[in-house]
Amino acid sequence: MSYSPYDPFGLDRAQEAEGAEPVGRIDQLDDQGRMVVALMRGAQFAAKDSDIAKVYGQMMMVFERHARRPLMRHHPDCACLGADEAVMARFVRLAARGAREDAALMAMLLIRADIASMAVSLAEQLGLLIQAAARVDAHAMRPRGAYH
Repeated sequence: MSYSPYDPFGLDRAQEAEGAEPVGRIDQLDDQGRMVVALMRGAQFAAKDSDIAKVYGQMMMVFERHARRPLMRHHPDCACLGADEAVMARFVRLAARGAREDAALMAMLLIRADIASMAVSLAEQLGLLIQAAARVDAHAMRPRGAYH
């Protein structure tokens, strides 16, 4: 792998696109998974200063700084579920359910092993916040126009 100033990961387009490969459909996810994917795709369903937005921002900062490669996302209106999106949805779900070791294994698919425990803590917070918000007002948690 060679370093390029334009591509700090030194990946060619085929390697970079691996995380975008469709592995399913967004409607196959539970509500929490759909919310994680919607956040990844840039949906604005929570105020920028909300706890969900803050924790999501912190978690993504960890993933962006310590990623093995850039995370790939599909367009907000796309019905496909990309590989990276599926991993993130499952990662948050496992962490929120208290399966920290399994969540850490999922995180290590995307980030360095020494950072995984920090990411798991943030994912656990995010998942629990999404669950709490969905219990309070499930309709408000659905971003407009993000799903068919």
